[in-house]
Amino acid sequence: MKKTPLILMALNILVSGGLSWIGWGLIRSVEARHAAGYPNLGQIECYLVLPLLMLSVSLVPGAFLDQTRWSALATIWCSFTLIAVVPYLLPYSGCV
Repeated sequence: MKKTPLILMALNILVSGGLSWIGWGLIRSVEARHAAGYPNLGQIECYLVLPLLMLSVSLVPGAFLDQTRWSALATIWCSFTLIAVVPYLLPYSGCV
């Protein structure tokens, strides 16, 4: 097994898993304030569900393809999904 797909999968786990962890913390802190109507479904989807979906979309095909003769495709897939995180992070940067 080559190390490049494993490194890319580890980076995907760190980025998407970290975003999920931060999203979980944000939802719990909003919930602790007992504000009416918060956290709403949109916040839960944006901060928790979407990063977990990105994590599964990046890891599952990469892990399956890495076990076959198409390991180059696994490397390309993991690279693409790591780059695809950038548009998700743009609203948090203030788009400056």
